[in-house]
Amino acid sequence: MSHVRFILDVTVKPGHEDDLLSAYAKLRERVAEQPGLVGHQLCQAIDDPSHWQVTSEWESLEASAAWDQSDEHRALIGPMRACFERASNTKLRVRAGTGS
Repeated sequence: MSHVRFILDVTVKPGHEDDLLSAYAKLRERVAEQPGLVGHQLCQAIDDPSHWQVTSEWESLEASAAWDQSDEHRALIGPMRACFERASNTKLRVRAGTGS
């Protein structure tokens, strides 16, 4: 079974960058302990500081779904969503690559 990657592409409301970083720090503490997580990142565009991405890679769709559907995830993602002006997500199956 191949890994899956999720990309949440967002525009952050002006002045909410620090709020997003703080909310993500709380999420990061808990998501790191989730079974099946390969990696999780929050990235900010170099040429457009309002454009951010949250990416995660999981060993399986089932492992990701278990976290996404948990009450804890819903509670932790809420403060992040409050910072979003716009958001869209993409789900990908990893087909080839290098590294871990």
